[in-house]
Amino acid sequence: MPFHRRLYRVGYHLTGNAQDAEDLLQDTYLKLWQKRDDLKEEAVTEAYLVTLMQNLFRDQRRLKRIDTSEDIEDHAEPPDEQSLSQAVEAADEAKQMETLMDKLPERDGRILRMHLVEEKSYEEIECDTGLSQGNLRIIMMRTKQKLKEQYLKLTKTWTD
Repeated sequence: MPFHRRLYRVGYHLTGNAQDAEDLLQDTYLKLWQKRDDLKEEAVTEAYLVTLMQNLFRDQRRLKRIDTSEDIEDHAEPPDEQSLSQAVEAADEAKQMETLMDKLPERDGRILRMHLVEEKSYEEIECDTGLSQGNLRIIMMRTKQKLKEQYLKLTKTWTD
């Protein structure tokens, strides 16, 4: 398996995440194993393996309708330990923020979720709530400020 790292990087580039890249790499090795009797030894080069992986990915995408709607940059690299740590930290922060949002008054939390999570415009929220856009902007500003203060208090107590 002299091309393992290269194949993993190609798989990560194609799929956009580590788990799918590992699955694709395993599928590539399985396909190679299944063809082992039919292949000449000189045919198993890096270029052959990369092409095999790309073809498997295309086949899987067609069959499973893998979501590839996100644009993956050419220089995308597999996550390292630091980026995994940052991802875990970001997930924790998101959970903390969700908890704080759940504690907001019902109207404020609903407006915040409509705007930030559902990505509704102020006009759409105005139609849903009956509040003017000016009121909605003030509510959003105050609610964001309140969340920020509560989040800072929460993180400060954890670091003390």
